[in-house]
Amino acid sequence: MSSPAGGPTRLSLPHLLHPDSWDLPEWNGPRCEDPYGVVEKLGDLDSSIAMLMRYRNSLRPVHRLTTDVMLLVFANLVEQDDSRTLCSFGYGSNPWVTMSHVCHQWRTVVLSCPLLWTRISTRWPNAALTCLERSADAPIALEVCVDASAEAASRVIGAVLPHATRIQHLFFPSTFQSADMRALLAPLLGAPMPALHTLQVYKVRMDEDCFPLPDFFGGKTPSLKKLKLRYAIPGIGSVTYSHLTHLLLKGKKSKPITMQLSRLLGILEQCPHLEVLRIAKTTIVASSTEEKEELSPVSLDHLRLLDIGRSSANMISTLLSHLIMPDCAMRLYVLLEKGADSNFRFGVPDNLQELRLLQNITRLHVEYSCGNDYVTVQGNSNGNLFEFTVTIPHDSDMGEMQSIAGQFLQTVVNTLDLSTLQEFAISESYHQGVYIGLTKRRWAHAFHRMPLLRTLHVHVHSPTDAGFCRSMLAALATERDASTGGPLCPRLETLSMMNDKTWSSLHCYLMAKERLEAGHPLKRVSMRQPYYEDLEDVEDTDLPTLRRVVDNVDLEPPTVELLDFPDEKW
Repeated sequence: MSSPAGGPTRLSLPHLLHPDSWDLPEWNGPRCEDPYGVVEKLGDLDSSIAMLMRYRNSLRPVHRLTTDVMLLVFANLVEQDDSRTLCSFGYGSNPWVTMSHVCHQWRTVVLSCPLLWTRISTRWPNAALTCLERSADAPIALEVCVDASAEAASRVIGAVLPHATRIQHLFFPSTFQSADMRALLAPLLGAPMPALHTLQVYKVRMDEDCFPLPDFFGGKTPSLKKLKLRYAIPGIGSVTYSHLTHLLLKGKKSKPITMQLSRLLGILEQCPHLEVLRIAKTTIVASSTEEKEELSPVSLDHLRLLDIGRSSANMISTLLSHLIMPDCAMRLYVLLEKGADSNFRFGVPDNLQELRLLQNITRLHVEYSCGNDYVTVQGNSNGNLFEFTVTIPHDSDMGEMQSIAGQFLQTVVNTLDLSTLQEFAISESYHQGVYIGLTKRRWAHAFHRMPLLRTLHVHVHSPTDAGFCRSMLAALATERDASTGGPLCPRLETLSMMNDKTWSSLHCYLMAKERLEAGHPLKRVSMRQPYYEDLEDVEDTDLPTLRRVVDNVDLEPPTVELLDFPDEKW
């Protein structure tokens, strides 16, 4: 016996799974009556289908994980999230916002995981109080947002204050010295924070000068490992430095931080575990006469990255000479100086052997950027990258960079130990001026100090005939090693040149021929010169003749660029 239209049979789930057999009442009809309660029945079916979808999702492989495993996965994701240690997190970047909206099971797990509720910002007080409650006893990260209203900030800070011992990451703006902000933060900054791991004063635009950092947290921050300060100058007793691994200071471009060398060394002396030291937009100045006599060496046995902003060559070399540290990645911005002996100083101490710095250099790249009056000296020492960016001070009488190019190169060669150098590159940016001083005599002196050199790159972009390559080829072809009587750089195998208008392929042929006859042949010559550009067939050039004395000759020299320095996020 058939059911009436809209009865239980035709509104049952098995029947509705086959749309082609539907015979629903009022289907596409003109009237809207509901005599059989179809709407209510379909509503019940919607709930059933939603429950079936939840059941289906629970059968998927990801949902076979136990709650303990999911808690472990979520906790690891939070630890690996870089934004947790940056002053950039907001309401939307909290882990619980995303994870709690995936499915019912995930929401249940998220609500039971305190580590996912540890980001607290004064910008959203209601969310902050909820996070504070659900974080239980887990370490928390607190951001004092400069855009938060005084009422919201006061509400959050008042709630966080009893939990100060749980604060692991603390971020507050560089304007915290203002009267309103200082009064608001005073109770928090005076409370001991034994669990504090990261303290960051983040950048906020302000007209005032950089300011000294006051003593925080009663001097009780035994777990502090990362101190990142913008516009703030740390003091000897500002925080506890004993376990610090990262120290990053950055002043203002228009009003840089001025720090005495003795003060900096005093702080570093308290950081025996320091791994990263980065100081930018900060000028290091000399100490008083009495303090100079009291300066003692500072051991930084764990240092792996040293990055110092623009300071005089004398201050940089004095700083390095007072640091006992391993060979590490090193980037220094130096103001060039000229000594009484007419030699240049670019921040390298005279006692490199005693300090055991810049030893076993295998790669060196000198890049002139004369349009901006600076030169970059980059290389590898014991597998670590070092980089000196050397500029001419505005008030100097040394002239422009291209006028001292040769003399500066000689200073670099004489200062660094290049006895283990295997790859040397010299390049220059596009510039209208003529480089002075890169003579055959200076090149011969440079190559004499590179006995193990295997690869030589010369890449120039100047529209003028500066003579980089011609004088270099002349030195390699005609000069002899005084001790052996053989050619300079006897292990030289690869030579690449680009865009030098004075290149002489005949000169290169004679040099390669002499080296071949002396038992030190070149294996590869790569060049890209202007006068080869309009030739369709390489065989129409003099390259086939050069191939008689060099195994591999091509017109595709490798790209030679400065390497990216390992950086630390602010």
